[in-house]
Amino acid sequence: MFASQFTGYWRDGKRVAMDRNAVLPDRCFKCNEPADGYRRTVKLTHVPLGTEMMVGAIAYAFAKQAKVEVGLCERHRRSRAINIALVSLAVLGASIFVFTQVQATDVVLPLLATAGLIGGVIGLLYAAVGTRLVRATQITDTHVWLKGAGEPFLASLPDAPAVGAGGTLPTLDVATATPPDPAVAANAAFRDARNGALAFLVGCIVTFGSYALLPSRYVIAWGAVIYGLIRLVRGVGAYLKAPAEHRKMGQAVMLVAIVGAGIFAGGWVVTNEVTAVTQANEFDSALTTAGDFQIQGARLFRDVMNRDGWSAQDSADMRQVASSYGKAADVLAASSAPAEYAWYRDGLVRNYREAVDIAMLFSNLTSASSQSTFDALIARWSTRVKDLSQLQTKLDAQPTPTR
Repeated sequence: MFASQFTGYWRDGKRVAMDRNAVLPDRCFKCNEPADGYRRTVKLTHVPLGTEMMVGAIAYAFAKQAKVEVGLCERHRRSRAINIALVSLAVLGASIFVFTQVQATDVVLPLLATAGLIGGVIGLLYAAVGTRLVRATQITDTHVWLKGAGEPFLASLPDAPAVGAGGTLPTLDVATATPPDPAVAANAAFRDARNGALAFLVGCIVTFGSYALLPSRYVIAWGAVIYGLIRLVRGVGAYLKAPAEHRKMGQAVMLVAIVGAGIFAGGWVVTNEVTAVTQANEFDSALTTAGDFQIQGARLFRDVMNRDGWSAQDSADMRQVASSYGKAADVLAASSAPAEYAWYRDGLVRNYREAVDIAMLFSNLTSASSQSTFDALIARWSTRVKDLSQLQTKLDAQPTPTR
């Protein structure tokens, strides 16, 4: 049906199109110089842009995958390794410098610390995974389209072959596949699990950093966390199926360390968030209880002030007013308010304590007390009420935390 000289690969514009089972020529994928037998295995994943936009990074866990081997000349092998080493060392060095040398203010320090943490992880990822040598722009069950080849290599490839009926692309005849090498399969499974663990760690650290910087408006990197966990579980499952003699203790320790670091970062966020929610609920309850006492005291104070003259009963009622405001202040003072509302709690406590002082001074008055004494205490009470109103206005103007 197709020409017998079909090699399994051809040029498709700026891309290399190839049969999944084809072997690319022994030339550098970048410059077309001799590769001298050197091959680099690249694991490719492709997700259509529309799918990625709809479901995000999770789509990569279920995407089509392929493995290809590309040749590299000595120059491109060396330059790629140097790039990985230099970028990794630069990022990690900058992170260490931030943590040990930078003298920052309270506002800047969380940002620098977050940048250092994320930068360090990115450096580790870059060192472990490396730069993107080639990427897939399309993957089918039979063919792969590659991007990243140099123009000299593309120019050396044959033109596109003739297609069959219905646009069917030619395929290579493949002999019966030999069983994979257990050691190679174990290493591949470990790399898959490791990369998943690193993605999980990055997601947790991004969440940790944003929470440390802006605890009321932090970002949860769900995509990286879920994608990393799916890939980790899949990789560990394949790794455990490999014979025990091909599984290394060092690899297991590395996976545990990476996942443990991610759990620590994520657990810190969860613990702090649970604590914050608990504090918020307790503070709401304290506000409700204190509000009830405050209303009782305010009503009784108003009743006393609307009476004619001054009697022993008025003094006794003022002691009750002081008691109500004292209970309100005690309830709030004993509560644990979220950090963003601590100022409000403290302001209410001071205001209610002031009400207690004024009410107790009223309780010591008699019908023989001067009008100026009454007027001075009434003025203090009016000022306190005004301060309470301003405190509430400030609270209403404060943005509601979003979590």
